[in-house]
Amino acid sequence: MRKIFCIICPLVMLYFPLQAQDIGYARKIIDTLSSPSMHGRGYVNNGDRIASAFIRNEFIKDSLKNFASDYYQTFKLPIGTLPGKVMVSVNETTLTPGVDYLVAAASPTMIGTFKIVRIDSHVVCNKKLFRKLLKSKNKEKFILIDKKGISDKTILATLHGIKEMNTLGAKGIIVIDDKLVWGEEDALTPLTYPIITLKRASLFANMKTMTVDIVQDFQNAHEFANVVGYIEGSTKPDSFVVFTAHYDHLGQMGSDIYFPGANDNASGTAMILDLAKYYSKNKPDYSIAFMSFTGEELGLKGSEYYTSHPLFPLSKIRFLVNLDMVGTGDDGIKVVNGAVIPKEFNLLSGINDKMKYLPSVNKRGEAAISDHYFFYKKGVKSFFIYTLGGIGEYHNIYDKSKTLPLTKYNELFKLIIDFEKALND
Repeated sequence: MRKIFCIICPLVMLYFPLQAQDIGYARKIIDTLSSPSMHGRGYVNNGDRIASAFIRNEFIKDSLKNFASDYYQTFKLPIGTLPGKVMVSVNETTLTPGVDYLVAAASPTMIGTFKIVRIDSHVVCNKKLFRKLLKSKNKEKFILIDKKGISDKTILATLHGIKEMNTLGAKGIIVIDDKLVWGEEDALTPLTYPIITLKRASLFANMKTMTVDIVQDFQNAHEFANVVGYIEGSTKPDSFVVFTAHYDHLGQMGSDIYFPGANDNASGTAMILDLAKYYSKNKPDYSIAFMSFTGEELGLKGSEYYTSHPLFPLSKIRFLVNLDMVGTGDDGIKVVNGAVIPKEFNLLSGINDKMKYLPSVNKRGEAAISDHYFFYKKGVKSFFIYTLGGIGEYHNIYDKSKTLPLTKYNELFKLIIDFEKALND
């Protein structure tokens, strides 16, 4: 009897922390990071700095060590923001920001009422009319581009040039789309004309004029901060497993509208903080680093900077797991790099097959779409994991904590813990 107890007891002790893992902590983190007090974790009202300070404090609570004098790794970049008034009206009817329209973050300050010149399938089918329009003067006009029903690649390329390079010299550009999806990739370079995306459902039948009142603030040297900490391994402290997630999001568009970013990526940030809490109580053999990156929405700027200025040699990273948008899971997970690192993918999927944590573990090839990418390009074995199914809100005002189900959060957490153990074994 005693012999059986001695065998079972360590297994129970090993398994207990996983069972005791509390999803309430993750929910609290996501609630906080996606709250109005964080201003969308962008660059209006120092939302990014507030978020980084919050993450740093969580690292301190869990007694993580830092590689330098602090947990911060800072760098500077220019950034365009819309901190003040952002008002758009059509035919004197005021539209609702975030619901009816979006204004590109790099758009300049502008106020006034302008005539609208419309380019759609009806216009481009009339070759004579379209050629005349392409030669017209539009200095005090807004060009409206609606690509619905247009399939000709030459025409689509022309319309792309009108939007991205303002080849018609317009005062501003209006783009019609079925869904509103905001991005900040263009925010590093100021535009000389505003780009306004108008939701198709808000499209007027006869749009004659657009009135805009936009206030931009372009910061020439905004200070960005990655937040990095680690737990030293008990037997092999010079070898690291790394967990990463970006904490930044889109911030605010004007003084009233902010983008909560609950799934993207408060969920991934919650996961790495949860992992830090777990490993602070369950000391690993190998060291484990936790990296919370900024500037991902600007084109992976935080992780790109880190890999060019690593706080310890990249060669010491045994494996890296990047977590981005992990708040659902109804249909399992997708593993970027799973197809190019088959040994580790088979290890991960094999654990899931045995433990039945997730409905499926799907592999994908390499993709430069999250913070694993620059590590991978520099030879670090890495996965980027995101969940599948459930809600589909993305880069809009509806990505909120209260509607984020965390369907398979606990199961993914357990799978990652088991995967890390298997890697070390």
